[in-house]
Amino acid sequence: MTEQKSPTGDDTEQATVGLPIPAPHTDLFRYAATDDLLRVLLDTPYERFTIRELGRLTDNAAQSVKRAVDVLEANGLVVVEAEGNRRLVGINRRRVRKPDDPVVRIPQPEFHLPVRAALDRIRDDLSEVRGILVFGSVARGRADRQSDIDLWVLVADRGEQHRANELAKELGNERFDGDRYEFQILVETPESARGRGDRLNGVFADAITLVDSDTLHDLKSEVLSDA
Repeated sequence: MTEQKSPTGDDTEQATVGLPIPAPHTDLFRYAATDDLLRVLLDTPYERFTIRELGRLTDNAAQSVKRAVDVLEANGLVVVEAEGNRRLVGINRRRVRKPDDPVVRIPQPEFHLPVRAALDRIRDDLSEVRGILVFGSVARGRADRQSDIDLWVLVADRGEQHRANELAKELGNERFDGDRYEFQILVETPESARGRGDRLNGVFADAITLVDSDTLHDLKSEVLSDA
């Protein structure tokens, strides 16, 4: 027996959900909505969503979401509870495993170093940081060299946006393993974020949480429940 090496040769470690083998239901990845649903549910493990909410958050038809949820439930990856006429769906937390370092959840390893540098600078230079997310193509694993690194930061003072813009420019002038990257750093307070719930649905739905807090958790719950 020989050890099988990672096909990419990197140390990327994704958040995972354990799956029994053989799988109870072999149609697990038949539906396109499956990956989208798992991404949202893994990043919000203490939340439950209706089928309609998940459809809006993932931009999938309700029927596609329902079929994917049925298969995920059959495989024990999600927990579904009835509340009146609604089905509330959440990740099965007993099956979830997340790496201690959230940066390594970013699928493309070439973005780890610049994101880690941005994370350190944001925590050092901005006051009262209450949460940091990476979203967009970098979080989805579909970025290329022309893609911005999109970061969303929750702070106490909206005035920190000016310093965030300066940080984005400074980071854009740095080289990471010989390459430069464009950064976009968006700053919100809990108050300003609540006024932009519709826009933040898309940010929260495909984001990877890099820095968490009770304040961010409560905000995400409020915004996503209004999807």
